[in-house]
Amino acid sequence: MRTEVGEFTMSSQRSVLGLIGICLFVVLLSVAGLASDFLTHLLSNIDGLLLFAVCALMGGLFTLMLFLMASEEGWLPGAHKKSAAAGNPGPKKAGEGK
Repeated sequence: MRTEVGEFTMSSQRSVLGLIGICLFVVLLSVAGLASDFLTHLLSNIDGLLLFAVCALMGGLFTLMLFLMASEEGWLPGAHKKSAAAGNPGPKKAGEGK
């Protein structure tokens, strides 16, 4: 079996884009559920409160997942600086040893 470097990068990029698409879809469904909860005035009973809680929880979790994937892929500006600083400890002083 032979694996090309370009194929591996393309398949991993496709899987990340697929996960991002699924997360965005769930977040949009959650926002639609929250909007319907407010538009139909369901917040006054237990069904509306549960719908609100489930939509808020799903939207929050999948938004957090989107944020973590973007951070891991380096799409956020602060992610590169932290990883570069961790990999490069900087110059050593003369008396610190090897």
